[in-house]
Amino acid sequence: MLNIGSVYLFSIVSSLCVLFGLNFLFRKGNLVVAKILAIEFLLLGYMVVAAYFLMPVNIIETPYFFRTLAPLFYTLPPLNFMFLWYLFHPKAKFKRIHLFFFIPFVIQLIENTPFYLSDKATKIVEVKWMLAQGDFFAFSERFMWFDPIYHVYAKFLMYLVFYVGMVYYYLQFRKEKKNQILFEKGLFHYWVIGILVFRFSTLFYIWHTFIYTDNGKASFINTDYLLVAEFVFHLLYLAINPKLLDVKILAENLRGPEKPEVVLTDEEGERLQQLAAKVEEYFKTTEVFLNSQLTAELLGSLTGHPHRLIGQAMKHTHGISFRDYLNNYRISYIEEKLSDPTYLAKSSVETIAEASGFGSRQSFYTAFKKAKGCTPKEYFSSRIG
Repeated sequence: MLNIGSVYLFSIVSSLCVLFGLNFLFRKGNLVVAKILAIEFLLLGYMVVAAYFLMPVNIIETPYFFRTLAPLFYTLPPLNFMFLWYLFHPKAKFKRIHLFFFIPFVIQLIENTPFYLSDKATKIVEVKWMLAQGDFFAFSERFMWFDPIYHVYAKFLMYLVFYVGMVYYYLQFRKEKKNQILFEKGLFHYWVIGILVFRFSTLFYIWHTFIYTDNGKASFINTDYLLVAEFVFHLLYLAINPKLLDVKILAENLRGPEKPEVVLTDEEGERLQQLAAKVEEYFKTTEVFLNSQLTAELLGSLTGHPHRLIGQAMKHTHGISFRDYLNNYRISYIEEKLSDPTYLAKSSVETIAEASGFGSRQSFYTAFKKAKGCTPKEYFSSRIG
């Protein structure tokens, strides 16, 4: 029998999981990472409850939880990956393509549906058969499409792929040095490192216990305590930084205070559009954009327009910053030059880019990839050959 300490531990952890999950789910705010964190906490709360009732001393009395955990383990790798991805991209809206990550979960859920819909007596018979085999991965063709060990291999591969993805985006994020507010005080940095450590521990445990040693007949108690340990980490971290429980404060820490939307009159909007048109005409007639030192401030001094208005004009008219507009204009200029095949033969794309106002090869590649979604080599190879 489980000791009273374990019962209290599972009860407290599951309750706090649900409370934290509901907090992030229903608090006002449109931060995607907060919603993902809410789903993770709610799932973890259910998994801890189910883990208690799936203990050998309880499973016969409560067979309803049998096989409900298996599909949920397919959701943890993509949710952890999405948490980090949206943490690194706090202003991004939810991408529907991320829903494809949960196809394996849906498949196993459908596979187990006949068992879920069976009556209690049938469930008890199935549970007793499994216990008699002494194997948690016993294959029952009556209610399964695939041998459960195949699901273990699939989940291990899924954990591995998403873990590699998490590490990749973490390293890429550090390299690009974007949203450095995440690392200024280490507030989110240590959180990310902790998540990566726990994900690696889970990955190693699955491999060592259920693949390397072929220990499928072992109890899942250690896996359940890994879930508890992971939550305790989140709990302690949020206890040290309680302000993160407020979605609004979480958003401000990630992307800065929300700026109130400025509503322009028709007359103000028209003036900004006219200013944007003047800037474009000035670019065409003077080719000032070829100056690698050009900024909104410098352009303002050359044209006599306040540089802040120039930035507002670009944002209002084109929906992008002055810097992005300037880089896009330079890229369009390069494309126009390269439309003549003989022009490229005189010099490389990088040399042309530097002559077009990009101060360095790195700044050109960064701006080009942001504008076109690919590298200059990939882009021009498909057009020039």
